[in-house]
Amino acid sequence: MKKSLIAVAVASAFVAPAAMADVTLSGAINLGIEYSKSSSAGGTASLSRTQLNSNYSHVDMESVDDIGGGNKVIFHYQLIAQPQSVGVDNTNRNSFLGIAGGWGAFKMCTNENVYERFMYTADPLDGALGPGGNLMILGTPGANEAFQVGQGSCAPNAAGTTGGCVGFYRRSDHTIWYESPNWGGFTFEADYTLSAYKNNGTAATGGASTDPHLLSIGGKWQPEGAPFYIDLAYEAHYDMFGAVAIANAIPVAAGGGGIAGATSSTDTGIQIGGGWQLGDLGLHVRFEELKYKLDGVPGFSDYKRNAGWFGVKYNLPSGYVGAEIGVAEDGKANGTKVDKTGATMYGIGYFHNLSKQSQLQFIYGATQNKDNATYTQAAAPGTAAGQDHSVFHVGIKHTF
Repeated sequence: MKKSLIAVAVASAFVAPAAMADVTLSGAINLGIEYSKSSSAGGTASLSRTQLNSNYSHVDMESVDDIGGGNKVIFHYQLIAQPQSVGVDNTNRNSFLGIAGGWGAFKMCTNENVYERFMYTADPLDGALGPGGNLMILGTPGANEAFQVGQGSCAPNAAGTTGGCVGFYRRSDHTIWYESPNWGGFTFEADYTLSAYKNNGTAATGGASTDPHLLSIGGKWQPEGAPFYIDLAYEAHYDMFGAVAIANAIPVAAGGGGIAGATSSTDTGIQIGGGWQLGDLGLHVRFEELKYKLDGVPGFSDYKRNAGWFGVKYNLPSGYVGAEIGVAEDGKANGTKVDKTGATMYGIGYFHNLSKQSQLQFIYGATQNKDNATYTQAAAPGTAAGQDHSVFHVGIKHTF
């Protein structure tokens, strides 16, 4: 009898708060076997690997509290899930605490900003750090980077031979943002990071104060029931020194090498995209310009890179097929083309629905670099300029 009473008391202690908090648990585990290969180039031998890749696996906790007047306090916490590795902590990915109502939503914490989300929501290969994703071309000028996290560790060293953050496909820290309501199909978002990493300067910047932070804004028009959408986004990175990382990724013979003495930087990205749904056929197209500027470096003005991307998705009774192609043009430094720094990316995949919650995935992605280019592919084992990369993934995605 006493054991029963104790059990009821313990159960009540746990059940009541959970009901009041209205907590939900969800997520996705996306795990598969991958074969990846990087070709030989510039004296670097080819290399291949097999591994397990968890791609965009995550576990989410959410809570909603109705505070009256049509407003709610909203909480979301997302943990990275990497079941393929021993000893890897489940760290924070995208999380927020905020208030939402008919006026929109204000949120604060960490964020995959609107500039990035416009890219991956138009990716038919589920490609967030997976094979064939458009992040292998969009949001990066190469430099062996397809995705970056945070904004606080971008300062170069005194020689300008390390450091710098190039990625516009990134997740930011210490972020506040506003999401608008839907006005006749038009929505917009503005994201801003606080000055949590501001400093009084280092030897790398000649003692100049730096304040690495970013601004991301974007708008989308998609009328209710319409088969199309159009979006436009702009993002600016301050004191994140992307040109330093680019220069170090380009061979010295092609004009690369360390950039020393930069006191500040302003890097910008702008993209415009659109899509159209024709029955079971979905089409997506996107154009992007990235521009990197440094202050305090004599003779350096800026580095620019343009890229285009096209994706297609076709729904089947059993799931869907997707394919995409991205082309990055040669970059330009001070208005002069940096020869052979462009690349082309291909991706194709078949996604077979096993149930409402589980999906079998077959994905192939390849990146073909020109001689001086350093664009990558998911889990590519090589980083030398001019290497081509390919990856084949067979896996299961389970959502809950």
